[in-house]
Amino acid sequence: MRAALVLLTVLSLAVVRAHAFDAEDLSRLRETGHCHGCALDQAPLRRMALTGSDLSAARLTGADLSRAVLRAAILREADLGQANLGGADLSGADLTGADLRQAVLDGARLHDANLEGADLRRANLSWASLSGAALGRVRLDGAFLNGTDFWGAKLAGAELGKADLRQALGLTQAQVDLTCGSDDTRLPEGLVTRYCD
Repeated sequence: MRAALVLLTVLSLAVVRAHAFDAEDLSRLRETGHCHGCALDQAPLRRMALTGSDLSAARLTGADLSRAVLRAAILREADLGQANLGGADLSGADLTGADLRQAVLDGARLHDANLEGADLRRANLSWASLSGAALGRVRLDGAFLNGTDFWGAKLAGAELGKADLRQALGLTQAQVDLTCGSDDTRLPEGLVTRYCD
């Protein structure tokens, strides 16, 4: 019994270490504002000023970026799964191909951000502003979109399967015509989408 408990403790510590941020990478980010490809999983970056930072291909799984200022930041191909970006300012940020599955983006500002090909499945975008954002080929399956502002957003090729957009703001039929969905897609009254292949 004791051997099993020791083994369980060792395995638990290994899992924690595997997902924890690299202290040197965090120090480099704080000193230079850039950290391409860094390991910043679960890093404490709340309210950090990262305007124009290069965090492309960085691992930020579960990181706390709430209320961080990431205007014009480069987050191409970054792993932001389950990260907390609540209230963050990502205006003009480049999130092309970023993994944002289950990320918290409630109240985030993503004006004119580039999210082409990003994965936003089951992300919380409630009351986020996506006005003017490039959302081509994004996956919004199961995303929380209550009060999300889509005014002027470009949605060509976006997948809306299981997305509930009934309370979304600024969404037009012209935008929806460029998307695809499923039987589970919920749209504001009067709007319809075609089925994904």
